[in-house]
Amino acid sequence: MKARAYVNFALIKYWGKKDEKLRLPFQASLSFTIDKLFTDTKVTVNKKLIKDKITINGISDERLNKRVIQHLNLIRSKYNIKDYVEVTSVNNVPTSAGLASSASSFAALTLAATKAFNLNLSKEELSRLSRYASGSASRSIFGNFAIWDVGDDKTSIARPIDINWPEFKIIVLMIDKSKKPASSTDAMKESVENKLLYDEWVKQSKIDLDKMLIALNNKDIKSVGEIAEKNANHMHDLIESTGITYKTKESLKAIDKIHELRTKGVLAYYTMDAGPNIKIITIDSEVNKIVDYFNEYETIVCSKGKDAHIVLN
Repeated sequence: MKARAYVNFALIKYWGKKDEKLRLPFQASLSFTIDKLFTDTKVTVNKKLIKDKITINGISDERLNKRVIQHLNLIRSKYNIKDYVEVTSVNNVPTSAGLASSASSFAALTLAATKAFNLNLSKEELSRLSRYASGSASRSIFGNFAIWDVGDDKTSIARPIDINWPEFKIIVLMIDKSKKPASSTDAMKESVENKLLYDEWVKQSKIDLDKMLIALNNKDIKSVGEIAEKNANHMHDLIESTGITYKTKESLKAIDKIHELRTKGVLAYYTMDAGPNIKIITIDSEVNKIVDYFNEYETIVCSKGKDAHIVLN
């Protein structure tokens, strides 16, 4: 069974877990699932196997395979399944570069594996299962805008937001495709330990989320962009207080150019995740101006992506 799931970029960030095993967040997050970056994962039950056989982007890597096997074991344990599987996954997203590759990868794996095991699960249950492997994967079950709620093991799942805004775009600036210096998991743990700053982050994130929902419902790109920028910068300030930094000189140069664009009246705002690459938040009418201004970078213009789904060919 082959499934496709798309990357999502958080406008209000998820950063930090109150339960490491269950991957329960301290605060809710809000994201936009895009159409251009995705993962295709095929899972086939093979009764002859005595262990799972995994290929990711054409290779079998023990370190990468470990997380996949852990997730498959969780699904097998939860639904009392004994079979081993062949997994072939192709990622058109650079891995560990702050481009949410784990979100699309584990959402695709969850859907493909459960279908291969003849489980017919709701999107809510798929979101919950995906969360165990990667918190942000819970949001990649859904296309367009989604919120991942706080809560307990049962209630901390993502849900779609009913906002129809086809003009909304995110432009990815590919600053650096190489592996980032510190994993998100490690950086999160250190951030949470900085209790005074972290408590302020959680408090402000809740305020940012309320404001973001109003701005999205009003289709107010200026407010959406400003809130997303502020939230991202707050997260990076928190990360940098631990001694870890994801912003490179090239990232800062690109951010300066975004500020320059705004002085020219262009509606361009940025967000960053745990990596050096920039995502520009904008609308249709501004896309060509932005792409032209950043012609020294590879750019990927993204519209809304679909829900995770089975691919028939």
